[in-house]
Amino acid sequence: MVWGRRERPRAGGFSSVRCSSRLDGLREAEAARGGRPFRGWGVGRGSALDWGRLEGAAAAVPILRAARPHRAPVTAAAMWRALAAAAPARALLRAPPARRAASLAVSPAAGPADERVETRVAGLSPGQPVTLRAVAADDRGCLFQSCAHYRADSRGELHLGTDASHGGDYTGVEPMGLFWSLAPAGMEKPYQRFVPRSTGAPMKVEVLVHQGHSPPGAMPGPVVAKAEVQRLFTAPGVRRIRLKEGVVRGSLFLPPGDGPFPGVIDMYGDEGGLIEFRSSLLATHGFAALSLPYFDFEDLPRVMKELKLEYFEEAARFLQRHPKAKATTIKEALARWEEKSGQKASEAKEVKLYGQVPPVEKMDGALSALVNCEKLSLSTNCIDRIANLNNLKKLRILSLGRNNIKNLNGLEAVADTLEELWISYNLIEKLRGIRVMKKLKILYMSNNLVKDWAEFVRLAELPLLEELVFVGNPLQEKFATDQNSWIEEATKRVPNLKKLDGTLVVKEEEEEGGEGGEGAEGAN
Repeated sequence: MVWGRRERPRAGGFSSVRCSSRLDGLREAEAARGGRPFRGWGVGRGSALDWGRLEGAAAAVPILRAARPHRAPVTAAAMWRALAAAAPARALLRAPPARRAASLAVSPAAGPADERVETRVAGLSPGQPVTLRAVAADDRGCLFQSCAHYRADSRGELHLGTDASHGGDYTGVEPMGLFWSLAPAGMEKPYQRFVPRSTGAPMKVEVLVHQGHSPPGAMPGPVVAKAEVQRLFTAPGVRRIRLKEGVVRGSLFLPPGDGPFPGVIDMYGDEGGLIEFRSSLLATHGFAALSLPYFDFEDLPRVMKELKLEYFEEAARFLQRHPKAKATTIKEALARWEEKSGQKASEAKEVKLYGQVPPVEKMDGALSALVNCEKLSLSTNCIDRIANLNNLKKLRILSLGRNNIKNLNGLEAVADTLEELWISYNLIEKLRGIRVMKKLKILYMSNNLVKDWAEFVRLAELPLLEELVFVGNPLQEKFATDQNSWIEEATKRVPNLKKLDGTLVVKEEEEEGGEGGEGAEGAN
């Protein structure tokens, strides 16, 4: 602690002292000496109190100088009291405002892994550039990280929910950007995915604030704030049941309570093995979720090469039969659709109920409310038979693709109005009952199980049928290497077709007529 230089005395006995530090240092220095008097800093050994001026100060402050020798020294405490008595010097005694340390708040600090978090930074300088970085390790110890560049606002604050990133792994306003952009930190496996293998332990993510902007992969600046976040994949009360039912393997996650709960099957890409974190999260939200592995697990095939569809059918039947699982009803599906679309089902001309989670299993009586519906989609569900279409007197287009339908019974209720039937990817072997569809113009029924001409020729009973998609049926696959022969044989049996499997049908008589017409025109 230094007060400054001592100058030669001027006339009148004044000394000039330059102040270069806060005066409260006097008390600190004396305390460090055990309260003993402190000599120096312009304090002489005399007893007379003279006055001088502090250079750069607006008023005079007391300065002690030697007047007579052999007098007890003035203590620093005494000088402090003298300085404090001078009102103009009080401004010098005020400590400058303390600068706040940077702080980082991520909330909630622990919560479900699919829940959005709020990230805020405070205590920065206005406009200060910083890099926010997230770091996490998977169950195998592989490190993942992400970063983004931000600038503090005029108050020295950041909010990732409203402030945009200007660089790094993403740009723009992305409240969860640091989480979804996590990527491998090393270059050994640049495309490796972060796949939590354990649902019991939380995923720990450290969020850091670094000075300055550092690009991805570069050494970041000093850390000014950090926080840890825990992302949970299961909730208290969720039950996990390991399965070995017939050929089915996996884990069933059930929410707390008696149920029944909406059922869903989760299958995870081409990673292989049993991956449960999504099913566990679904159970946290009230679903009975079956995590279904299909290779590289227990006695299942080691590689994803030849998969048997019967395995997946058995898994679906298991979940359908389970007392804790239930499907979506038509009534529930309609309620969701009304909420999403803002329309009333009874007034709508087009209703889309495809891909329900959990899937629809029954076309129940709630369909009778669709009295004005002209186009209905129930594709990508688990419907096993067509039913309850009696009140749909205006229906022109019906989509039932990707279900478990085995026959066409039930279509007679809309035979007088239906013009298009989309029923691909089902389990239909026989076409009995289709002849009632006298208004049908377009039939999409690819990837079913029709295997002989005896069933195919039933389509000739549809007088208005013009367009047919039949690819993927066993009958068509017999001609897989000779598409022209397939078209020729099929159109012989169903002569009204104008388009087959996406190919325009050109009949021989039309070709002959065209050639004759051209020749006649040339002759004229």
